[in-house]
Amino acid sequence: MKKEPFLRGQDSRNRDVVRVKPDRLALPPVRHAHAGLLVITLIMVCFGLVMLFSASMTDAYSSEGNALFYVLKQGSITTMGLILALFIAMILPVGLFDHFWMTVALYALTSALLAYVRFFGLVINSARRWVVIGGIQFQPSELAKIALVFCFAGYCSMVRRQRKAGKLRFKTPLRQFLADGWIDILLPGMLLAVWILVIAFQPHLSFAVIMSFILVVLFLTAGIRLRSWLSAFSQLLVLVLIVVIAGSLVLGVLPAGELKTSLNETIESNFAHVAKRLDTFINPESASSDDRHQIRQSLIAIGSGGLTGVGLGRGRQKYNYLPEAHNDFVFAIIGEELGFMGAAAIVILFLLFMLMGISITRNAANTFCALLAGGYTMLISIQAFLNIGVATETLPTTGISLPFFSYGGTSNLFFLVAIGFILAVSRTGQRLSGVASPEQATRPVQSDEDAQRHSYLRSLAQENQMAGDS
Repeated sequence: MKKEPFLRGQDSRNRDVVRVKPDRLALPPVRHAHAGLLVITLIMVCFGLVMLFSASMTDAYSSEGNALFYVLKQGSITTMGLILALFIAMILPVGLFDHFWMTVALYALTSALLAYVRFFGLVINSARRWVVIGGIQFQPSELAKIALVFCFAGYCSMVRRQRKAGKLRFKTPLRQFLADGWIDILLPGMLLAVWILVIAFQPHLSFAVIMSFILVVLFLTAGIRLRSWLSAFSQLLVLVLIVVIAGSLVLGVLPAGELKTSLNETIESNFAHVAKRLDTFINPESASSDDRHQIRQSLIAIGSGGLTGVGLGRGRQKYNYLPEAHNDFVFAIIGEELGFMGAAAIVILFLLFMLMGISITRNAANTFCALLAGGYTMLISIQAFLNIGVATETLPTTGISLPFFSYGGTSNLFFLVAIGFILAVSRTGQRLSGVASPEQATRPVQSDEDAQRHSYLRSLAQENQMAGDS
């Protein structure tokens, strides 16, 4: 058989190829991970280890006999976190995690750990927050912060898929109205609020506040329809009225004095320190010198740094003048040793991190990717700025660490896992540029690459059309 002559310049895409089924591909072709976010993360990790060593060497030497004790321990766990983050970002496609059974499993695991720490956790500084598993001591609340975003994203993605398949529909408009409020807002809100309440009564109110704020942000950015909000608010109002009436009846039957005394004792034992910190922040002139000692030393450290600081490793506040210098108040040591320039560099790093994370979120391919990237971006950014606000007395004193800088290896491990998910979204969960209409998704398929692109465009156009119809 005579072969056809090879024509120079002929596009090889004109040859027949086997088309790929569109329902087999849910995400766009693989891209490179966001290099800027990865570089910012590596800078913060390395910078944080240097500043942790400077802030902790005196305490580590006096308590452990080794000035490198804290930084070596933190460095080993941080290395594990970086490896895990890079594995999630560079090897696994983010769509692999978009399965509802993973959401259920993570919710069950986190709930079990929070229940365990409530009854059998270690008590340190009058707070029951820690558990020891496999010789590793950590706070389940750190896992809960990461799980909250993942579980909410997985739940919303599942609901979106069910509605796209024609499910979750009811016969009458009233039943549909009531069901939408429960499915979109009340059910996920109540399930996650259980974690927040358990953490608040550890007591760990600062973590509960952060998780509450993140949950509100997730609800506002999930694209929930207005009728679902109206349904949820109306049903929530009815539930509140029922609880108030039932509480009044119970108080009328039971001895009110004993119940009120028991309730006051519970609140006082868990939140007395919170009221004291708020009073110290609002009325500093009436607070004792002991109550003001930590924040006063933090301000002295920041103020003595000037423009360029006293020099790396030459700060004085870490010599037992400033409590928790290597933990919650490491920002004050940075301000003392590196001055305004060093403190401003920390703020700029977290601002750049937040802007890059928002950019990845805006280009996310679907609801799961958008909530995952946006939730983790805001979680890390909000905690960082809250810690800086505490160190500068802009906010009341709380037990919030500075991500990647404060001592706490497991905390940084979870933060790095969160960044791994953000990078995974930037690599395999971004929509293609210039793609929004069904017309673009129905053009002829010419090659394997175009078949993959065509499949993705069609699924994305269907999702966008469904979102517009709703």
